Amino acid sequence: MIVTFLLFRVVGGDIASVHVGERATAQLKADWRHLHGYDLPKILNVHRQLLIIDHTEGDSFLRIEDGKDSEAAGDLALIPSDDDLRVRKGVYVFGLSEKTPVAELTAAPDRKKKKAKKRDPPAIMVLKLSNGATFDVDIKGAKTCGELMARINDHPKNSEPGTEKKLVEAKISEIKISRIFQSQFIDHLYKSVSFQAVSLVHKEKLTEIIRSRAPKSLALTVPAMAITWTLAMIISSVVAYYRGSMVDKMGVFLSVLGMCVPFLAFMIYGQLLMYAIAPKHAFGLDNRANIYIPVLIMTIAGVGGSVRFYRTVILDETNRDYVRTALAKGVPLPGVMFKHVLKNCMLPILTNLVLAIPFLVMGSLLVESFFGIPGLGDLLISSYFGRDEPILSGLVFLTAVILTLGILVTDLSYVLFDPRVRLK
Repeated sequence: MIVTFLLFRVVGGDIASVHVGERATAQLKADWRHLHGYDLPKILNVHRQLLIIDHTEGDSFLRIEDGKDSEAAGDLALIPSDDDLRVRKGVYVFGLSEKTPVAELTAAPDRKKKKAKKRDPPAIMVLKLSNGATFDVDIKGAKTCGELMARINDHPKNSEPGTEKKLVEAKISEIKISRIFQSQFIDHLYKSVSFQAVSLVHKEKLTEIIRSRAPKSLALTVPAMAITWTLAMIISSVVAYYRGSMVDKMGVFLSVLGMCVPFLAFMIYGQLLMYAIAPKHAFGLDNRANIYIPVLIMTIAGVGGSVRFYRTVILDETNRDYVRTALAKGVPLPGVMFKHVLKNCMLPILTNLVLAIPFLVMGSLLVESFFGIPGLGDLLISSYFGRDEPILSGLVFLTAVILTLGILVTDLSYVLFDPRVRLK
C-alpha cells in the first residue's frame, strides 16, 4: 500500500487536471481535490489553513469571487467549509504563520509567476456575505499571510456601523488532535483495505464493480488454468516416461517452440482467424461461444512453459534413491512414475500454481482488453490510463491479498503431499 501510494499520489503528479481538464481554472481544480480528498496532507495532518469566516447571518452564504481582470481568489483556491458554509478555507500549509509568503497559499504559484512577467493584473477579492453585504478587498502587493489577513480584517467596510465587530474575520486555523489522521495516506489505506473506494470516473463502489466483473474474469481464467494444468501434467508425464526417446525430444521441441512464440502473436493471429471464420465470435461477449477462443489461446500459449517446467521437476525426482531402489526391486516403471514420483513432485508444482492464483480473479490483462471481455483485468488497464486511482489501488490490494492467501494455502497443503512437513 505504501508503494501504490507513492506511485499514484506522490510521483503521479496532479490528478485533478486529468479529470477536470488541463485548462480548468485553479479554483475548479481545488474544488475537485477537496471533494475527493486530494487536498489533504500526504501523511499526517499537522498543517494549517487560511480561514475566512463570515460572522453575519442571512439567507445566503459566504462567497468570494474575483474582481474584474483579477485572479486573486482563484489562485488562493479558497473552498467552502464542510461544516459551515459561512467559512471558507484555503490549501493546507505546513507551519503556516503570519510570515508565510502568499505564494505558498496559492494553488498555482508557477502559473501566477509566469503571468506576472507578462502583465501586472489587479488583485481584487470580492466578498459577498450572508446578509447580502458586499465589499472589495485589494490584496495587490501583499507578500505574506499576515499582510493578506490585515487587508481583510482592517478593511473600512469590514465592521458593523457604530461597532467594532467584524463582519468577516481572516485568521489561521489551529492544529487539532482529532484531525491528525485526516490525511491522504490514511484515506488511501482505509478505502483500499475496506474496499470502499469509489470510481472517479463511473462513481461506482469497488465492491459493486468486483461483483459484476469478477464472474467474467473467472469464466476466462478458471477453464484456461484447469485445461492448461491438466494437459501439461499429462504431456510432461508422458515425455518424462519416455525419456531420451523421440517422443521426449519432440515434446521438448514443441514446448520450447511454444515458449518462443510471443503471447501477443497468439492473440493477434487467433483473433484474425476468428474474424475470417466467424466474425461475431472474435470480440466481446455477445455470444457464449466468444469465451472459447480466448480460453484456447491462453491454453496453447501457457502449456509449453508448463510442460517444460513439470518435465524438469519429474526428471529430477526420478533420479532420487527411492526410485532406483523401487526399480531394482522390480516395481514396474508406470507404478513408480504415477504413484510415487508425481506425488513427490507436487510441492514445486503447487508453488508454481500459486503465481497464477491472483489472475483467476483479476483475469488476464492483455486477453480481456484485446478480446473486449469486461472483467477485472480490463478494468485494471482502463483505470490506469484513466487515472482512476481509487479503483486501481483497490485492485492492486485485492491482488496482493489473493496472492498472500494463496501462498498460505499452498504452505498448508504441503502437509498432504510431504509426510515430513508438520504443522506446529
